[in-house]
Amino acid sequence: MKKTTILLALAITTLACSKQHKLTEFEYPDKIDTSDHPIDPQEKRTYTIMGDGVTADNLFDAARMNDFSKIEANHYQVQINPENSPINMSPWYAFRIYAEEEQDVKVTINYGKGRHRYWPKLSADGKTWTPMDSTLFSSGVDSLTFTMNLSISPDTLWVAAQEIISSSDMKAWTSSLKSDKIEHSVIGKTRLGRDLLHMDITNGSKEDKDIVVVLSRQHPPEVTGNLAMMAFLEEIISDTKLSNQFLDQYRLLVYPMLNPDGVDLGHWRHNEGGIDLNRDWAYYRQPEVRQICEDIIAKVNETQAEVKLGLDFHSTWSDIYYIYEDTVQSSIQGFSREWIGNIFERVPEDQGRISPFAVTSPVSKNWFYSQFGAEGITYEIGDQTPRDLIKEKGQVGAQEMMKLLLNKY
Repeated sequence: MKKTTILLALAITTLACSKQHKLTEFEYPDKIDTSDHPIDPQEKRTYTIMGDGVTADNLFDAARMNDFSKIEANHYQVQINPENSPINMSPWYAFRIYAEEEQDVKVTINYGKGRHRYWPKLSADGKTWTPMDSTLFSSGVDSLTFTMNLSISPDTLWVAAQEIISSSDMKAWTSSLKSDKIEHSVIGKTRLGRDLLHMDITNGSKEDKDIVVVLSRQHPPEVTGNLAMMAFLEEIISDTKLSNQFLDQYRLLVYPMLNPDGVDLGHWRHNEGGIDLNRDWAYYRQPEVRQICEDIIAKVNETQAEVKLGLDFHSTWSDIYYIYEDTVQSSIQGFSREWIGNIFERVPEDQGRISPFAVTSPVSKNWFYSQFGAEGITYEIGDQTPRDLIKEKGQVGAQEMMKLLLNKY
């Protein structure tokens, strides 16, 4: 009798320890149709104003310019249209301009269905960017247009809404992170065949280690969130005593650019399927979301791990931390508020707002809770947050996360 009882107990224990997660569709109160929606792609071309010797083009990844035309002498218009509509007001623009002779010109951006949002950045090489002097640009009525005073020459001038981090730039950055802690891979392809990059980060064995998932760039223009994610990860692999202790006990699954098609096509918001990827985390109709969710679940099942936390880096008008309402009982209940409080204490310049929400919509933050019972946070960085502050927030955020997960949760 005793032997039977022991065997039964062992069987129950084995069953409990071998729980296999399955990709599950969820019914949220806020229902959103994420079936494909047609897009209107921009034409890639060079525009030359004959007689003026002024040329503009969109022949590079992440460019957005739907037309270039002359308004009057020394005044030109760039037309910027969204990939489809309705769409979030994140009107991305990026183009190159040059002239046969040095001259000062005005360039007006006409947003069509959008309103101005992003402070322009200038570059001589597409790599190093400088915010434009505020005295050299102005918005039109209701911000439907935006006019810049530019000095152009035979040397190419790059103009963009934010610093450009294309899919090839992200691939170069991930490849530059050379550490025996990191396993690089491609977990799938987009509709247009671009790689879905992945980094699996830990010290030594992956067995018996709880998991933190890091996501970024679901929305193409949200570069500041991407910059924060990069600083965050660089701190975690920094080979400090804290980072090594953390990676001895935890494993990071990182997906640094979820929407490379949208990024490289210069989209305002959507993927090649015309959908906001951060509304598909209950239906998995878009290939990027489905492949990443399947990959996370497969890796969790391989080692019988527990997902503790999902961090999704985004950008918006100002710094915001989207967390769960206090009634949502995650596996590390209380982590979010304590973590953010610790960041505020160490970085007083961080004036981010804490915004709690119920689990009612098909976004990544809520998927981590619904699928795993984990904590989920959408980490929004302001469009104009100073870049040195973004880096500090990323570094401190990583340090405080590691401390809390090691010592309390």
